[in-house]
Order: sequence, then C-alpha cells, then structure tokens
Amino acid sequence: MLFDFDKVPFSKHQCFTTLSMMGEGADRALYLRYVAGGDERPSLGKLCRVRFEDETGHELSPTYDLTPAALKVSLFNGTEQVGTAAFAIGEGETLHFKAENVAVIFALEGSRYDYAYKTAHGADCVVAAGENLRLTPFVHHGQTNVSGQWRRDHAEKVELRFTGVELDAGIMLHERLASKAPSAGYEDAQTQSSTAFEAWRTSDKGEAALLANYLLWANCVPKQGYLTAPAIYMSKNHMINIWSWDNAFSALGVAENDPQLAFDQFAAIFDHQDESGLLPDFVHDKGASYSFTKPPVHGWAISLMLQRNPDIFTEAQLAYLREKLVLQFNYWMKYTRADEHSLPSYAHGNDSGWDNASFFAEGGPVIGPDLPTFLALTARTIAHLAKRAGDISQVSEFTQHEDQLISLLLSQLWDGNTFQVRLLHDQAKTLPDQSLIQFMPLLLGDKLPQEIAAKLLQRFDELGMVTAWGPATESPNSTNYEADGYWRGPIWAPTTLLIAEGLLAQNERKRAHEIMQKYQHLCETSGMAENFDALSGAGLRDKAFAWTSAVYLRFAQLLANDFGEEI
Repeated sequence: MLFDFDKVPFSKHQCFTTLSMMGEGADRALYLRYVAGGDERPSLGKLCRVRFEDETGHELSPTYDLTPAALKVSLFNGTEQVGTAAFAIGEGETLHFKAENVAVIFALEGSRYDYAYKTAHGADCVVAAGENLRLTPFVHHGQTNVSGQWRRDHAEKVELRFTGVELDAGIMLHERLASKAPSAGYEDAQTQSSTAFEAWRTSDKGEAALLANYLLWANCVPKQGYLTAPAIYMSKNHMINIWSWDNAFSALGVAENDPQLAFDQFAAIFDHQDESGLLPDFVHDKGASYSFTKPPVHGWAISLMLQRNPDIFTEAQLAYLREKLVLQFNYWMKYTRADEHSLPSYAHGNDSGWDNASFFAEGGPVIGPDLPTFLALTARTIAHLAKRAGDISQVSEFTQHEDQLISLLLSQLWDGNTFQVRLLHDQAKTLPDQSLIQFMPLLLGDKLPQEIAAKLLQRFDELGMVTAWGPATESPNSTNYEADGYWRGPIWAPTTLLIAEGLLAQNERKRAHEIMQKYQHLCETSGMAENFDALSGAGLRDKAFAWTSAVYLRFAQLLANDFGEEI
C-alpha cells in the first residue's frame, strides 16, 4: 500500500495546513500542523495533537485511510469499531471535519505565551504564540468547547473539543484576524478538493502515479511572504522548504499538466537571486538562506521542457529566464574560479547538491566534472533562448563559453579512464573516483568526444553503478559505499534522471530505457521516498518526496511517448 498515512501527510494544493503522523514509538500520534517557517524550527509546524474519545471520555484507537481529497478515520474501542471521522481541507487554511458518535479533540502543543479567549462578539480563539498562529473553531452541527488552565500570563493544556452525534465542524488557521466562518461544511470541502485534484493530475494509471501526482499537488504551498510564487516543497513531513535545484526537478514533473506552476518553481528561487548571480540555498515564506547554494541545473531543465513543448513559456517568461540564467552563469564563472583558465568549484558538498558525497571527504572547495557540464549546458540554453530572441551576439558569446568549458573539462579532469574530482587547492591529491557524479559529462551529447564517451560507459559497467533498482550514487563495490549513506550509495531521483538523460544524449537508448524501467519499479514497490537503498530497494529518510514523484512521472511520459514499441 503506497498511500500509507504513517509515511505520507495529508494536505492540499497551495495550503500550509497539514495533518501527519509525528513522534516515535508509543508517542507517535496524529498532529495538526502549519508547515510555514522552514525546516530548522524544532516544531516543524506542530500545532495540536489530535485524539478521539467516546462519550465516556475513553480514548479510541484510530486507523487511517488516506486519499488525495480526504483523510478518513475508523475508531475502535479494543476490536470493536465504535465511530468514524474524516478530514478535508477547504478554501484558505481551513480544516473541515465530520465525525459520528465520537469527540474530536485538538490539544495545543504549548509554548511560552499561548492563550485562549473569547472575542468581543463571543467567538472562541486560540493563540499558538510560538507558531505565530491563531485557531478559530466553528461548528455547523454539534458543539465546541475551548478549555485551558490560566497561569499568570499564559494558558496551559489548551484544548479544542468538538462533540456531537453527527459532528460537522472545522478550524480556521490564520496569522491575523479571522475571516467569516465558511458556510460550507465537510462534504463541500471534500468534493471541491477531489474535483480540483482530478482536474490537475496527469492521466497516468496506477497507485504509484496517483501518489506521485498527489505529492506534487499537495506539497505545493501558496505565494506568501518571501515566496513570490506558489512553491512545491520537497515534503510536508520534514523538508518544508523549496531548494535551489530541487525546484528544477519539481518543475519537470509538473510541466506537462501545469506549465505556469513549472515556471513558478523557477521564479520562487530566481526572484531571490543575489545581484552577483548567486542563488539561495533555499527559500520559505519567512526568508531565504545563502549559506550554501545549489548546482546550476536550471538551464538544462529548461532545455528539456522546451524540447518537449517549445511554447511552454511565454516570451516574457523566456526573457526572464534568460536574464536569470546569464546572472547564474556569471556567478559561477567569476566567483568560484581563479581565472579564465580554471574550472569553477564547489565550496561545500551542499553547494553541489551531493552534500556528504565521498569526494567531499577531504572538505572543499572541490572541482568536479558535473559543474562545468551543467554550466556548458546552461550556456547552450542561453544561446538557444538568445537565438529565439534574435540576439545574435549573445548566441555567439555563449556558444564560445560552452566550448571553452568543455575544453577545460577535458584537459583538466579527464585522466584517460574517468573524469576525476580534485581539491581546488591541492589538485595532486587523489580523491575517491567511484561516484555517479563522474558520469555527468555524458549529458554533453556529441560535444563529448566519442572515444571518451565509450571509455566512460565501459567504466560505468565495470563499477556496477546500476543495481537491480537503478543507479547508485556510489558504486556498491566502493569502500566508501554506505547503504543508508545519503549521497554515498543510495539511489536518488535527480541523479537517476540526469544519468538517464546523459545516456539518451549518447544515443544509449537501451541503457536509458532499462534505468527508467528499474526506477519505475522501485517507486511502485517502495513509494516516493527521499532516496532508496541501492541493493534492497527500501525507501529511506523522508517517505513523501516531491522530486521522486516528479522523476517518476517524467519517466512515465518518456516510456509512453518516446520509446513506443521498445517497451
């Protein structure tokens, strides 16, 4: 069962409101969350622990049935089912729910200045001060009671209790004043959400495709604060930011059915580009971080979208993207290398996107084969966009940049067997050389000399990079391989897509087809996890990830449309 609520949160498109399971062991429970403010907050947006009781006050045991439009709950006293409940998310940040024969209780987690009060008009309001949020309950059928214990300047043990034989109620989540309580109830909210999801999703069949569509839809949060456009967070479990290379893969995943949302993923990051061209590491509604950045895959991703649909973006959007790509390109070329005869570098593993990869074991800065490859492809995309705009001088300029970068890559990192990774300030030092990153130059297509491509593919096979489930980020035969080593072995969505596209660029269609099919089988077996054990296929870390979903859907499109009878 891929729709497992223990792993996959319940939320809605362009909402921060989320229900999810949190905690470990006996403390694991259902929580109402508001996933704004980023993932460095210990609370991760936890507002209330949710529980269910019978009429005697006995706590009931829930089982959950997650669907894209509703979270349904069956409630048991021992082995006997005694009631049901269901949740849906309506307009704005409003949680709707219904229940039969049970009470639904929201117990505020608690922070220094929490309190509950009645407004001048007699309406209940709970203030979760630590989360900078207010909760206003409303009831269509049933009763509500707000309680708490006043302690000098705050309230403790604040609870919102909803009761009724046939309860239909909800909670509005808001930072400032509450809007008028909605006239619609649970059924209307559930129907509207279901209709919206079905209109948005792609037509791919099967539970895995349904889950992938749901996660890209539900992981999207609204334009708010620092978020200048709707943004697809990696997850609404733990990874509640939009990162500066994750966004490119999410964009690829929604490009077919929502071109505007695809563009928004670039805008949400590019709108915060520094004047130097530096992109933030991540953005959320409260701010952006520049402690790290991420690899420049955006030009490559945009080129893939334009290959499939030359009219996916408006002329104004293309002009915006071209301007931002030029700034991004110039940042890497000016600030991360000593001179025009040097290759650009990553200061930290996080900048590369491969955070703790084996080739960062000695620290940084590091010169690797992926960065000049991505920048060459960025230059190629800029030249293409310039040609569309009739800017012939920029076409010439960036075509030269592409060729120069490839020349430096070949002369400085190719050792006759593989592309090496080197320390910027100690280039004679030997670094690990059994990582998937060394095969990224395959993306260059016919700009990579044929004899080098052939040797690279031979080494790819000799290292056993592709397991039964797909391409490992570190060869399973390497002494640096770790089953759950993050970027030291597990299979990841972005690198799987990059290597598959690299193989296609070398006209290695059979190899690419095999990897795509393995990856599809992996997701259909283990869900949309952050990454996967390369040998067992088990899902690792966060189990509800957007870019995993995006790559699954992109491969589904390629296998259905581009390979035809080869499948």
